Amino acid sequence: MVGEPVGVGQARQAGVALVGYGAIGRVHALCYRMLPLVYPSLAVAAPLVAVVTRSEASATRARAELADVLVTNSLDAALARDDVRIVDCCTPTGDHLRVATAALEAGKALFCEKPLAASAEDAAIIARMARDKNLVGGVNFHFRCIPAIQDARRRVEQGLLGEVYSFHLTYYRSSNLRPDRPLTWRSTGPGSGVLLDLGTHLIDLVLHLLGPVAAVSARARTVVGQRPGPDGRLGRVEGEDVVWLQLELAGGGIGTVEASKVVPGAGDDVRVEAYGARGAFIFDSREPNGLHIFEGPDSPIGGRRIATLNRSDPPASIPGGEKASGAIQWYVTSLAAFLLSLGAGKTPASDLFSAAQVQAVAEAARRSAGEGGAVIEVGTG
Repeated sequence: MVGEPVGVGQARQAGVALVGYGAIGRVHALCYRMLPLVYPSLAVAAPLVAVVTRSEASATRARAELADVLVTNSLDAALARDDVRIVDCCTPTGDHLRVATAALEAGKALFCEKPLAASAEDAAIIARMARDKNLVGGVNFHFRCIPAIQDARRRVEQGLLGEVYSFHLTYYRSSNLRPDRPLTWRSTGPGSGVLLDLGTHLIDLVLHLLGPVAAVSARARTVVGQRPGPDGRLGRVEGEDVVWLQLELAGGGIGTVEASKVVPGAGDDVRVEAYGARGAFIFDSREPNGLHIFEGPDSPIGGRRIATLNRSDPPASIPGGEKASGAIQWYVTSLAAFLLSLGAGKTPASDLFSAAQVQAVAEAARRSAGEGGAVIEVGTG
């Protein structure tokens, strides 16, 4: 029997079915284990009660690592459980629509790994379905939960930038430089390529920090055109290795976004710069515990650094606000923020409609790149 729908503010004990147990699924599983210690006062308890896997290898690993949860290859079996109130989708992007709509049809709240879907159309379908069924949905754009980014948003809301003139965001990795890296869903098929994998993080930060995007011009490049498949034979790479976007804000500011997996020496390097009539800020993930700000025309050369450390919102119990910030903490904070919204009867800040808007910008960028960098208005199809 399918449980009652998780409407806004209904659930206080909300069991989680985690769908997908690859690398990111295991990160989410770790976060659910950590939640009671890091956020002991959460109004909604979210124990992990089921894991849905596609392969026997993933199932074996899940059973070994999560001995007290149901491990199954049947999404329907997980959705039929009365104690499952939230579905956490960590499948490959091309499978998000299937999982999300099944979860919502079963009356479950949805927490989805970014991006929401493989296309703007699919993302809009998911967002509208959740709205029509009065179900809560959120997307894991966890960079929003970096304490320095949270501090930047507060300062922007207080007028740090004034009118935005320009901005530049980069997300660099080196992982696709190796030509022998296996062909996976990240490089071929629906949802593949760095635009959706990395670029959507940056697009979300632009929307979150600076406001709506009116138009985009983009270029993309696939550096390694073939990779070995599961059988060892070379297969064609369909997804791009690097994308360059020029974005125009609805308010007039113009900036750039670059996402690349072919930067030598890069790990998981994110940099956000924004400049306006009144001031500026710079965040660099290689120095994650602080934010550089520049206040007004008389700001000293070099500005000043604000130590943000682990002062996240919501504040964590452990590690405390004076400890250094780190990536796993950002994931845990993202989950906690979603659960707080669920318990308080509020729409999550990173909700399905904001994620669908990210997807609309990405789709315009994809179209622009296909048309040689043509300027495409966002939302005009």
